[in-house]
Amino acid sequence: MAPPLMAGQTENSFETVRLMVREADPSLAGQDILSANEHERLAGMHEGARPAFVTARRMLRTALGSYMGLLPGAVPLMQEGAGRISIDGFAEDEPPYFSVSHTGAAEEGIAAVMVSETCPVGIDIQQLDPSVDWRRVAERRFPEEDWMLLSAMSDEIGRLMFFTLWSIREAFVKMEDGKLMPYLRNLKIDLTARPPKLATPTPKGLAEAFIYFDFNPEHNLMIAAVAEKPIQVELDLSIKHISRRPDPLRNRAD
Repeated sequence: MAPPLMAGQTENSFETVRLMVREADPSLAGQDILSANEHERLAGMHEGARPAFVTARRMLRTALGSYMGLLPGAVPLMQEGAGRISIDGFAEDEPPYFSVSHTGAAEEGIAAVMVSETCPVGIDIQQLDPSVDWRRVAERRFPEEDWMLLSAMSDEIGRLMFFTLWSIREAFVKMEDGKLMPYLRNLKIDLTARPPKLATPTPKGLAEAFIYFDFNPEHNLMIAAVAEKPIQVELDLSIKHISRRPDPLRNRAD
């Protein structure tokens, strides 16, 4: 469904933004294009987290390189600690805007990337983990209205709704570079609207935003994307099961 029109916009004026979703490659293919800082982060990671990290950074560097006219390895990505990824020399309000997300372990890791030239975006992917006590988390972390609604649902429907709301809120966290807890506790989403909309402003004061979500049952995967302006999301999902292989970094150390 197309996003709602804003003043002065026509349906043809929406930017079409590609949302790429891929499986994590346990061989860590593409790590040669990572920066020294990224290699340092990679070496300090648990083995199971490495494939999704490398796959996500390879996808991001390739997408940004295509936009900027640079080789993927030449894209000047920066990140301090666990903070937001940025491009060296670019202001926060300067395109390209992008977001990245990854989830899962080495055998089932998945990575997602989105790049926009018109407005800030945020994405989040979550695999519906049956071991998560979603009722307890929702009661403690979500707005009371959400908990009242979710608590009356069956376990299957409630779990799906829980991860939908969680993913959308975390996508807003990434778009606004915020802290997770205020978004989980205070940000209200009207999922009855088509497309969904903000029921309350975000913690940073944004009153209107574009919201997209999709559930892929084959991989038990929730995909959420948000943008400051209406966009047209083109979901490019291609996930193939890759057999587990030994960790290349560990072998290299041996």
